[in-house]
Amino acid sequence: MKKIGLLSFLVAAVLFTGCSQKSMTDSDTGSESSLNNMDKMSDETVAQDMADITSEGKGNYFSVNSNDEYIQSIYFAFDKYSISDEQRSIAKNNADKLTGYNGKIKIEGNCDEWGTDEYNYALGLKRAKVVKDALVSDGISAGSISLVSFGESNPKCSEKTQDCWQKNRRSEYKPLP
Repeated sequence: MKKIGLLSFLVAAVLFTGCSQKSMTDSDTGSESSLNNMDKMSDETVAQDMADITSEGKGNYFSVNSNDEYIQSIYFAFDKYSISDEQRSIAKNNADKLTGYNGKIKIEGNCDEWGTDEYNYALGLKRAKVVKDALVSDGISAGSISLVSFGESNPKCSEKTQDCWQKNRRSEYKPLP
């Protein structure tokens, strides 16, 4: 009987560990806000993504043909792994560009710094998987795609702002040799 009680306690402890809610102070305004208010992808993040492509060359992006058509990252809302309609059109555009690509692709899932390491690694993997599923549904072979999660360990931006955290909630496409 003691084993059942201890087992129940351990299961409950594990379930509640990864689901904590945090509040933060926005360094721009000094006001406290819930992280759940960061659900929308800002147009500035997409514009910055495109600016990074043109200024950095390949950087975190790769071209799949001689026309230098770059594959864009897919961004996610806070604590979400579903692709918004706007990001779905980017994923579709990426799949169209990858149609003639013969190499293998690695999809890297990334998160912002909020949440436990374990939670963020799991969320990053879910983000990578949903991007893979989008590619497969658009005709890319599942066998040519591998997944990896970096959780919060591969930030694109390290400032303590909402815009910066938004840039870290992404899945990136990388060519494999």
